[in-house]
Amino acid sequence: MNKIKVIIIVVAITLVAVVGVTIALTQLGKSKEIALPKSHFTTQIEKEIEQLKTKSDNTFCKDFYKQILSEIVSFHTQNRFGETINTKGEKSYSKTANDQWKEDLEKTLYSVYAEKFIKQAKTVFRGSVWRPEDLLFIQAEKNELKKSKLLDPGSPVDKEFNTIQMTLNKYNEILDFIFQCKNFGYSGTVVSEPFPIANVQNKIQRANSLLNNHMENDFVNNCIRLHDGLKEIPQELFQAHIRYLENKINYWSNMWCNYNSHSDYSNNLNKPLKQEITDLSNSNIYSGVNVDNECMRLYNKWSLDNQRAYNATYPCNY
Repeated sequence: MNKIKVIIIVVAITLVAVVGVTIALTQLGKSKEIALPKSHFTTQIEKEIEQLKTKSDNTFCKDFYKQILSEIVSFHTQNRFGETINTKGEKSYSKTANDQWKEDLEKTLYSVYAEKFIKQAKTVFRGSVWRPEDLLFIQAEKNELKKSKLLDPGSPVDKEFNTIQMTLNKYNEILDFIFQCKNFGYSGTVVSEPFPIANVQNKIQRANSLLNNHMENDFVNNCIRLHDGLKEIPQELFQAHIRYLENKINYWSNMWCNYNSHSDYSNNLNKPLKQEITDLSNSNIYSGVNVDNECMRLYNKWSLDNQRAYNATYPCNY
């Protein structure tokens, strides 16, 4: 019985000791947090970080961010964060405090600036006019902030960076598509080789799909430049088709002497090329585009060649 009492007392004393040590360590940790001394320099940086929070979402403020970061590095190098002055005016210095303040202030500054940058980038994305210089800055700054050791992978801020990148990727994808369509060309001159209509149809369908599906990105859908560019694609591709036919007409004009008769010329050259013009005139792939005037111009031009061929003497005398 006495042994049991002794065991109970020992256990109780042990529990009290463990609880006491835990409380002491907790209080010690809190006291360290509370005891980290402030100085004129730490207060200055904290005030500037608060100013950063109030910066407008309409204007990028990287310069101010860099200024604060430079001050943190400079003050740390000069051991300013670890300085304290007692009531007697005596200075003391703590390397631990100096290093800790630098780490804490850099983390706070990064967090505040990253959130401000995200708001500023989204302000651009919510607008209808996307200036190339703004997009270049957003891309470069996102890359810089993304690779920082202060970023917590998978954090809300990290996810916002991914959203920014997806927006930029979609914008660049559509811009490249518009550029390709505007610079689309085909210069084949073989009589039996027609303009690549299937390729053109795919491009027009893609343009319509993007317009009808909010550019596949709600932010990108705000950009008026892309809307205008996509709407112009049928007209741009139609002009490419006209250039192709005009080049083909120019190439084969005055070539009737290569044939044995007007009938030979008509069946093997004039009619096939004329049919291409007619097919374009009757086509509805370039929806919303007035094709009649250009098609009539080409038709008349090619008809003149046929008239000259009809009046020629075969075989031609060179």
